[in-house]
Amino acid sequence: MGIITLEKVDYLFWLGRYTERVYTTIKLYKNDYDTMIDSFSDSYITFCKRFQIPNIYKDKDDFIQRYAFDRDNPDSLISNITRAYDNAVYLRDEIGSETLSYIQMAIYDMQAAEISPSPIIRIQQVIDNILAFWGCIDDQVDDDKIRSIIKLGKRVERLDLYLRLRQPQPSLKREAKRLTYRLAKTGLPYNVDEVDLIHMELEKPSPIDYKQTLKHLENVFNV
Repeated sequence: MGIITLEKVDYLFWLGRYTERVYTTIKLYKNDYDTMIDSFSDSYITFCKRFQIPNIYKDKDDFIQRYAFDRDNPDSLISNITRAYDNAVYLRDEIGSETLSYIQMAIYDMQAAEISPSPIIRIQQVIDNILAFWGCIDDQVDDDKIRSIIKLGKRVERLDLYLRLRQPQPSLKREAKRLTYRLAKTGLPYNVDEVDLIHMELEKPSPIDYKQTLKHLENVFNV
């Protein structure tokens, strides 16, 4: 394939970020779902704090419904998978119709979950389709740079979320190494010093400064 335009680089990068965002947030949403259904738990408040999103919900029932299915809520699962789909449609020629179809099926699963008596079962299928999407990227997309830019978005988003969620040091170090590898594979310009500072912070024996490390991550592409 020839030169990829800056516009398409941006779409590829955010396709990776949005699919990873949905994948990780669904896993945690599922973990909290049963607790919220079976009790008067306010765990949704903790959920919002962990993800650093505004708590706009009246109660747990409002959260369960709107966080998953409210199209006007920019933080909702349906909003993020829709953004992923919009990017994928724009990139149909680069990623292929079969790859795109898995994102489309993930949206269908979210729509089915909204009217299902057992929504969490259908939401699990969203995860399955995202995994199939990533597998199809490897199997169907021949251009290594296209694959790498999507995976770069995925790695940036995962490290971002893991830092916000205060994940343990070994998980963060693993994701930082994956990010560094993917940055080199894309050939895109990035701030090497900021990447080095991420690794330095994660190698410290003292408690991790999550906020500072997140700032370094946000500055990786400031070149």
